[in-house]
Amino acid sequence: MPQEIYFIPQTPTAFFNFQSTAMELCTAHTADWDLPADTMSGISAIQATYISAYNITSNPKLRSPAATEARKAAQTNLSTALTDLFNHYLLHNDAISADDKAALHIHSTANGGTKSAPAPTTTPVVQLISEGISQLFVVYADSSTPNKHHKPHGVAFAEIWYKVGDTIPAIPAECTERFSATRSHEPLVFAPEQRGQICYVFARWVNKNGKTGPWSNLYSAMIP
Repeated sequence: MPQEIYFIPQTPTAFFNFQSTAMELCTAHTADWDLPADTMSGISAIQATYISAYNITSNPKLRSPAATEARKAAQTNLSTALTDLFNHYLLHNDAISADDKAALHIHSTANGGTKSAPAPTTTPVVQLISEGISQLFVVYADSSTPNKHHKPHGVAFAEIWYKVGDTIPAIPAECTERFSATRSHEPLVFAPEQRGQICYVFARWVNKNGKTGPWSNLYSAMIP
């Protein structure tokens, strides 16, 4: 069965345009795409904060280092929320038309382009960094260049499979949660009751044609 992959751009203008299109489509199709109303309401609130912060930095008279940092933080929060929406509700959703999937940057690996790039051969090297309550930031490098925090050429994102609890997973298939990190230093966000538990993570690279590389070693950290 063909896999579907997606890409959320992170440069300020590209992200602003992407989130605007994505939220407009998801809001218009909440019912027929079977998107939870409470989830969409929560993301809309995060989006409102982001748009306010973005609009300030887009005005040269109002732009400041503090405003830029606020916009970056708001973008990170919205990107995280959209990533969760894509992973749980938009990928492999048969109700979404081909045109709408293209607008959402969702692509199938069965498009004839999978032969254009080989599968990744290296693995992510992952650090789970504690910088806030109920969050672990996924900081990654490539096993071929462990001192540089970037993806290999042609890779779209790091696919993260993880679980929380006392039982250590022996293989990725024993992990119950999924997350796609399009850039280093993206946060995994946990429920308050998960604080103090251990998060276990496996990771692999996925290239722009949907081909996957080998799984990494197991990484873990306590949820702050």
